Amino acid sequence: MPWSTLVATAVGTVLGVLATLMADHVRWRRDRSERERDTLRAAFTEYLTALSAARDAFSRTEPSPEAVGKGHVALGEHGVYAAQHQLELVTRRTLVDKAGRATLAVLDFHDAVVAGHASGSPEYVSAWRTARRTRAALIAEMRKVLRYG
Repeated sequence: MPWSTLVATAVGTVLGVLATLMADHVRWRRDRSERERDTLRAAFTEYLTALSAARDAFSRTEPSPEAVGKGHVALGEHGVYAAQHQLELVTRRTLVDKAGRATLAVLDFHDAVVAGHASGSPEYVSAWRTARRTRAALIAEMRKVLRYG
């Protein structure tokens, strides 16, 4: 058997193994990226759901001046802090900072409601708009993270 046949067979085998390894690596990276995106999406959804539930519950709260400044307890009951801690573990700092601002805006909304400001009052409207604006900024950042990883 000539040398050239042996060398060609060996080179062909090595190239085949390398191509297979490369394809497996590309597939592994794609699967890993999809799993990471799914993890982020789940954490984002959990946080937004908890925050929205708290905000909606606050909008139905009766005025209670002694409850001003105690919205953090209700946020904890709605799972906002637990969801926010999960965000801290899985995503970048800029998104965590925006989530913190959204949480504080909902706390301010709570305080406006329990302070007795009616739904049409400037204080209520301002707090509601701020909560919506910070939530919208957070969602925009979440979409950016999900798109670019």
